[in-house]
Amino acid sequence: MKWKILLVGLLILMPLQGMHVFAVNTPPFWEGDVVLVKNTTFTVVAESGKSYTISYTTALGALDKASKAGNFSYTVSDEWYEQFGSLLITSIAGKKNEGTNGWQYWVNYPDEPLPWVGADKYEVKDGDTVDFFYGGFGVTPDTTEMLIRTHVHVVEDNEAPYIDIIKPEEGGIYIFDREILKLPSKTAFIIGELTVEATAGDELSGIKYVEFYLDGNLQAKIDNEPYVWKLEDVAGKHILEAKAIDNAGNIAKTERIIWILPL
Repeated sequence: MKWKILLVGLLILMPLQGMHVFAVNTPPFWEGDVVLVKNTTFTVVAESGKSYTISYTTALGALDKASKAGNFSYTVSDEWYEQFGSLLITSIAGKKNEGTNGWQYWVNYPDEPLPWVGADKYEVKDGDTVDFFYGGFGVTPDTTEMLIRTHVHVVEDNEAPYIDIIKPEEGGIYIFDREILKLPSKTAFIIGELTVEATAGDELSGIKYVEFYLDGNLQAKIDNEPYVWKLEDVAGKHILEAKAIDNAGNIAKTERIIWILPL
């Protein structure tokens, strides 16, 4: 019985020959466009707690994007990863695999055959439609009781992200992390410690991380917002730099001239 559950979850089941199933045509639980950026990845955490890095241009990448757009969750298991090299989709939007029923996927149904690899290994193309559907032997996207339908757009991200240092501002005078005055100057003046703040964004692939440098030396690497770093009291003139790297590897940077005044 367990191997039947596995085959369903790995999404490599083929409809039984000669089986007649009446069409149900249940409206999709979610249907929409998803944009997948080439050469980008995401991290999925299996039920075991182990993390896996997955290419976004896979069927599972399409599901991940759909889950964010549709505000629903999904889970995967790595119980059979060593044997089959794929993750097992165990639930979508709270609907769990049960018995011989489970989550399958189909790319460009009904024009192409059911895939024979796991969703985390199937590379999709621009214009593909990926259906995730629930059921057992003989069930199709037309006859399933629950359907997630994604229309895939595969793009390249060749543009640099956006980044700006919002604290300290040009011409600002800061005393113990508070701006007290603004001067018509390109230089920021600092007395005491300061919390450096940056804002960054990227419309396509998203920000991977932001780095802060002082005089060319890396001081901090921040993976998630807010992008902040505590600047120590190092007297003298310095170049403060913030660098943003997006998930496609594009880089943008900005800098600020600062004077740190001794107490």
